[in-house]
Amino acid sequence: MIHDDVKQYCRTPFRQAIWERLADGLRFVRGEFDNDTAFARLAEPLDKLDAERGIGGNHAFYLAIPPKSFPVVCEQLHASGLARPQEDRWSRVVIEKPFSQDLKSACDLNHVVNSVFPEEAVFRIDHYLGKETVQNILALRFANQL
Repeated sequence: MIHDDVKQYCRTPFRQAIWERLADGLRFVRGEFDNDTAFARLAEPLDKLDAERGIGGNHAFYLAIPPKSFPVVCEQLHASGLARPQEDRWSRVVIEKPFSQDLKSACDLNHVVNSVFPEEAVFRIDHYLGKETVQNILALRFANQL
């Protein structure tokens, strides 16, 4: 399904070889935000990709989730070890707005996020801008020979 959508909606001519490289790194892990074992299952393919692709444990988590889910997801990322800072790796989080309802709830959510991720590792973006950001990351990753 993803293949067909990418092929239909890509902004540049579709190239099967590029798709195969991208698809080789895709993993799907089913689970609920409040399920500890789901985050443990998420760690397994990330560890394998780290080893296979030399990522070195560096992860960016893209959270396009409802504001009420930020506390549980941040806690799960921390408790599972996926977002724990370590000397030889980084973890970052991209938060797609809307982030909260008002200033107080934004401050509360910000406190939750910063309890897991230091402020310099937090990137907040507007949901409309997120699409192009992801497309640019993919272009940089797969089209740039450097």
